[in-house]
Amino acid sequence: MNVITMYINGQWVESASGRVTHIINPANGRVVAQATRGNADDVNTAVAAAKKACEPGSPWRTLTPDERAELMTKAADLIESRAEELAVAETNSMGRVYRETRYDDVYAASGAFRYYAGLVHELQGSSSIANGDLMTVTIREPLGVCAVLAPWNYSMGTTAAGMAPALAAGNTVVVKPSSLTPVATAMMFECLAEAGFPAGSVNLVLGSGNEVGTALAANKDIAKITFTGGTETGRDIIEHSATSVKRFSMELGGKSAFIIFDDADLDVAVDRLMFGIFLSQGQVCIAGSRLLVQAGVYERVMNILKERIAKIRIGMPLDPDTEFGPMVSEKQMNRVLDYIRIGQEEGAHVLIGGKRITVGDFAQGYFVEPTVLTDCTQNMRVVQEEIFGPVLTVQTFADEDEAVRLANGTCYGLAGGVFTTDMGRALRVCAGVDTGIMYVNTYMDDTQGVPVSPHRQSGTTVDGGLDGLKEYTVLKQINLKLIPDKTDWFSAVDK
Repeated sequence: MNVITMYINGQWVESASGRVTHIINPANGRVVAQATRGNADDVNTAVAAAKKACEPGSPWRTLTPDERAELMTKAADLIESRAEELAVAETNSMGRVYRETRYDDVYAASGAFRYYAGLVHELQGSSSIANGDLMTVTIREPLGVCAVLAPWNYSMGTTAAGMAPALAAGNTVVVKPSSLTPVATAMMFECLAEAGFPAGSVNLVLGSGNEVGTALAANKDIAKITFTGGTETGRDIIEHSATSVKRFSMELGGKSAFIIFDDADLDVAVDRLMFGIFLSQGQVCIAGSRLLVQAGVYERVMNILKERIAKIRIGMPLDPDTEFGPMVSEKQMNRVLDYIRIGQEEGAHVLIGGKRITVGDFAQGYFVEPTVLTDCTQNMRVVQEEIFGPVLTVQTFADEDEAVRLANGTCYGLAGGVFTTDMGRALRVCAGVDTGIMYVNTYMDDTQGVPVSPHRQSGTTVDGGLDGLKEYTVLKQINLKLIPDKTDWFSAVDK
């Protein structure tokens, strides 16, 4: 079995540690690949290469914006040309079903490179003449070396979403994918290498978060860290980065509320709810994992929900007809099952699901039934904590005020949804719920290029669009004296 290697300074290299990580197919528990396991020395080598590539006069820094855009567009074309191969690799290591990796993940990655290639000329400064003959100009410059720490659940898309704006702004990049799902990311780097990115401009280091991630956070030559993952891990990264001043772009945990009022189209609402919680087996940061339903339609919503869940096509993730696959790992499966048990111990009831699937071909994989927990209360752990699996908690509310109060009743502020035919109510709820994203009569229905900013413990900074691109730059102020003159500074003060 070939070993997946790292890409550092334009070369494919193995770690000097000599260690490897086995990549497991969560559908059957079998090893599908091996990846070299990097360490702090590999991180330092990659960062040094990225720092050198970012110096004035280097091949990367001498590229014009148009030339950077050309490289990024070529990379997007190459990614799309390998869409089938990339999708299969991602499905085999993460368990996300083929219909999602093939038509979502791959094009999210290529789309990010293509989109930000189109923004390279939009990084404009400003100028003003405030004091007669003194002109003040601001320009935007690259930050330097940017680290992208990608999660296992959406590895291609989140990696590209961090890399593309950094590269468009002229930075160099060091990427660390999850040790569970590095295969498709390594293949994406093959596309970047083939596109012709100069040595050191893009670097890939493989390994664990504890070792490689910590070393990246601690490295003083890293100017910015982009991280997608759990809130606790995000706090750890900030703590390990404290030896130097860095910028952060973090999308962290979520516990998003999906609010259904009694005037909503219930069939449409439940259809979007199914997508919002069971996409990728619930392993999505903005999953609508808390259903808040107005008391008068509770029974109807539960009946529709049970009927729809019973029709989900659970199967092997490479089957194009499969809608629902396994958890990413045995550890994640056990985490989800533990939360279901905890919920029941706290007083919640299982409406449907709640167990590991062990029949037939599923026995060796990490499959958990789509699960709905009813009779939930606000103080339960299953309501307060991010489960990151196919578990929907259900609470009822009486009126608009209670719905908003319940929606805001966790530490998170990533996303939320509201279903109602009353647009005045919808806008009031959107204003009242403290999240970075709100959906009205839809869910996970986004427009590329629109910026988003997580609230509260769900993250920091701005991602997406021109606002997100600016986060990968630093402003420089330049003051120009249009008519140079000689000034006796102290005499001028005396006067």
